[in-house]
Amino acid sequence: MLFLFNDVIFDLGDEQETALEAGLSHGFEQAALYRMRVGKVVKMIREAVFEEPHLARTNPGVAAFLAALLAWKTGEANALLAVAPRHIDEPMQVQLRVASVSLVTMSQLRELQDAGKLSSHSVNISVWQHAPQRMRA
Repeated sequence: MLFLFNDVIFDLGDEQETALEAGLSHGFEQAALYRMRVGKVVKMIREAVFEEPHLARTNPGVAAFLAALLAWKTGEANALLAVAPRHIDEPMQVQLRVASVSLVTMSQLRELQDAGKLSSHSVNISVWQHAPQRMRA
């Protein structure tokens, strides 16, 4: 599965398998990962991006784990926009949007990334200008 986290495409493979394997390496017990709900995943994403605003680029291992977890728990999301505006005071102020993007679009974005040409602008035009507002977290 391809997953867009801000302006980085991750190839997660099977999202549940990836989340479970990565979760174990990050100190989570398998049972806890199975019990985890989407709200907890959103909270974890907000906390991680609050601490590290460019998480997808600076800590891709953690970003891929969170992406896989979100994809697994929602059953449909394959794109995440997580923005920590300057001068925020708490993780709850991190703004999130999630979307389900077509495989064609994701493949095109992956090709741009592989060529070193993927930008925030191309992601916004391809994904976020078309994602319904109701999908905000």
